[in-house]
Amino acid sequence: MSTNLFIVKFTVKGIVQGVGFRPFVVKNAKKYNLKGWVLNDSNGVTLKIEGTERNITLFINEMKTNPPALAMIDKVNRVEKRKSNGVYSSFTIKKSVEMKHREALVSPDSDVCDDCLSELHDPKNRRYGYPFINCTNCGPRYSIIQDIPYDRKNTTMKNFVMCNKCKEEYENILDRRFHAQPIACWDCGPQLRLLDSTGNEVICKDPIKRAIKLLQEGKILAVKGIGGFHLMADPTQDEVVCKLRERKRRKHKPLALLSENIEEVKKYCKVGNEEEKVLKSNQRPILILEKKMPEMYSTHVAPNNKFYGVMLAYTPIQHLILHNNFGALVCTSANIIDHPIIYKNEEIIESVSNIADYILIHNRDIETRIDDSIVRVYKSPNKPNYVSDIRRARSYCPYPILISKTFPTGLGLGAELKNTICLNRDQKFFLSQHLGDLKNNSTYESFKECIKHLEKLLELKPKFIACDMHPDYYNTRYALNQGVLPVYQVQHHHAHMASCMAENGLENKKTLGIIFDGVGYGEDGNLWGGEFFVGNYLNYKRYAHFDYIPLLGGDIAVKEPYRIAIALLYQLYGKSLFGLKDLSVISNRKDGEIEILTKMAEKGINSPLSSSVGRIFDGISSLLGVCEYTDYEGQAAIELEQTIDSRDRKSKPYEYLVFKKNENIINLNYMIKGVVDDLSNKKSKSLISSRFHNTIVQICLDMANRARKEDGVQNIVLSGGAFQNVYLLENIEGILEYNNFRVYHHKLVPTNDGGISLGQLVVAGHRYLER
Repeated sequence: MSTNLFIVKFTVKGIVQGVGFRPFVVKNAKKYNLKGWVLNDSNGVTLKIEGTERNITLFINEMKTNPPALAMIDKVNRVEKRKSNGVYSSFTIKKSVEMKHREALVSPDSDVCDDCLSELHDPKNRRYGYPFINCTNCGPRYSIIQDIPYDRKNTTMKNFVMCNKCKEEYENILDRRFHAQPIACWDCGPQLRLLDSTGNEVICKDPIKRAIKLLQEGKILAVKGIGGFHLMADPTQDEVVCKLRERKRRKHKPLALLSENIEEVKKYCKVGNEEEKVLKSNQRPILILEKKMPEMYSTHVAPNNKFYGVMLAYTPIQHLILHNNFGALVCTSANIIDHPIIYKNEEIIESVSNIADYILIHNRDIETRIDDSIVRVYKSPNKPNYVSDIRRARSYCPYPILISKTFPTGLGLGAELKNTICLNRDQKFFLSQHLGDLKNNSTYESFKECIKHLEKLLELKPKFIACDMHPDYYNTRYALNQGVLPVYQVQHHHAHMASCMAENGLENKKTLGIIFDGVGYGEDGNLWGGEFFVGNYLNYKRYAHFDYIPLLGGDIAVKEPYRIAIALLYQLYGKSLFGLKDLSVISNRKDGEIEILTKMAEKGINSPLSSSVGRIFDGISSLLGVCEYTDYEGQAAIELEQTIDSRDRKSKPYEYLVFKKNENIINLNYMIKGVVDDLSNKKSKSLISSRFHNTIVQICLDMANRARKEDGVQNIVLSGGAFQNVYLLENIEGILEYNNFRVYHHKLVPTNDGGISLGQLVVAGHRYLER
């Protein structure tokens, strides 16, 4: 009888379902001669193991240090240990168990692994060319999960009955597909069909081969992916890219490119070591990369832009289409303008029949729609380069952000633009995927679906709701009309500040928040967006802000930034601006237009006041003749930044004024005068743009020094959509750190409005605890 055996029970929390964790446990149990069992439950994974104390210790160490590629272990708890006389004869996977409380984390979707890719292209393999090949190390997860525990019956694969061969693999402990829930093959799994734009099936032996031929012929295809449909087209054909833009009503916004491998990307983009790691990661996001050979593809893919958005193929379908056929394909979300990505078969024909010529469709349902994530590599002056999310979605969600403080469960409803929602369980904050702009009913319905689905998956019941202060937002009305839970309205830029503080683990102490974005509803009823806050999670004071300018015509000024340029000129010159005929922003106007705009400014007619840095960038861009009309958010500012030549980076800032009322007010009239003088003296756009950017950088240092002297602040957080501007972020961070400030920025959480929901929830959580 054995006397040196122990039985030990462990619980493992984190992303441990849907990632091959149970098969991994079984294999390592055999390696270390352990007996017992493992199962999925609503909290994660539970295992009971029997063996010698030494072997159990070796087993646990290997589990922690070398888990499956897609797993993320948060915590391993020992809940039982006792001596044993040899109870178990083998190590098995037990049936999953439902528990009262759920704490299991849902695995994000993953790219197709190298092993599956090898089989996909191997004519001798039974899954050769199978468009839905996957294993425990790859494939769809979050997008197909309907409930937990993560078992096939709780996914959209539940209607596909495994054939005998798949079942053998599923039950074979030595097989890579051991307990792979989406396992499938040609005989028992989902199938592709090719439809024309009216929904009629195109009869063909191989839908993939026909799709390739159609793309080569210049057709636009809607292709069903992991989280929704993409529109694909050949980027070497000018005519087809222009046709796609015209049909999608997307004049200038860059279109993403999809390539099969890194070697192809290196032909047309500059790719550093960090960029290569990001592109080849399991997440496979869209990465912003500088163009190297722009002539390879149509100028209409990313017009007036030095960069492409690029991703590597992450689904078998994408690999099959690209392989030996295309160096890259245009790959953009299939949606009606300003509406969410389409993900249901029954919606695709009605929605894109006037955009796509053909539709490559399949019968594996998508449970959760989810866009491609977008990231960028930033260079930090005094730190290693880092990756920051611009749009957090596929393959990153719903993995939580860990915060240093524990809160009761709440729900943050986010901003109107780039909406996300956020739920928390203690210190884990579950930031949803990007949902889009809450400006129509379809996005609002998607917003409500997301709340319902995440609350169900995570089994979370909020005790309070956090939302924006703007009274007319869909999500504000949702919060105020629910009538059950207490509602905490959080000022937009305070939420930005709190989001960055929380992500970086800052305590509830005095901090300077430099928050630059488009617009957010201010406490005085004006539109804020160029803010310097001194405060913490609970409170803030508006230490400084840019002087207000009128947005002539309201929201239309964002689409027509020449109106902002006129407003900036009017504040300095008054009606004398009529004499500035050498400025293109004046000479390009129709007869009588300047008179109307100046009257609007003078009388305050439909001209809300704004302190937004984003709008100032728009105005300067138009003043320089770079961009007078925009097709997408941030276009004027993006094109302005890209005018800067490296030779002008150290140019002298313009002068500006700071005067004090209740707070420091930054007046830019001297700067506008300097810009006009430089234009009159025929200085280059690069020089003027650089001087303008450097002025904003200098203002940040000036305000930081004043805040340190008056309020003793040392920590500074940078947040808001304007900090997607690489030149601005890197130079502000650099000059502040050089002057001995501790500077924090976003990485996991988008600096734009995609991170607002997390900030709202953290602020509201502090208020809830203080109530």
